[in-house]
Amino acid sequence: MTTLTVIKAIALIIFAVAVAVIYHNTNAYEPTKRIIYIIGGTIAVYIVTSIICTLSVNGMNVKSEAALEDTLSVMKMMFTPINSMIVLATLGNVFGKLKDKAMETDKAGKVILIMMIILIVVLVVESNYVGGFVHSLLV
Repeated sequence: MTTLTVIKAIALIIFAVAVAVIYHNTNAYEPTKRIIYIIGGTIAVYIVTSIICTLSVNGMNVKSEAALEDTLSVMKMMFTPINSMIVLATLGNVFGKLKDKAMETDKAGKVILIMMIILIVVLVVESNYVGGFVHSLLV
């Protein structure tokens, strides 16, 4: 079993956990809407994660472009479900509480603002991690 296979298996497990957490946190909605939310949200998070990964290695002179692409692919596989859990689970929970009138709009706005600040910090850390990892591995 190769290292890449193990990493892909771990990423798949993290993704399955992310889907379960997000599905659970969107329990105020019917299953079809929950699935659409998970798929659409995960695509959006993947796009943001891809941009962060690409920007973090922009301008690096690497030994192998193929190795860079493989490394970025692995990073995206690992970080997309983690970022999805942070963003989509929180938003799903807040939107569900708003729908059920269990949370006031002002409080929901504060929760979303705090979650966005946390997301920005996480994305900065990820960017630094990816850039440093790729630099140490391929430069």
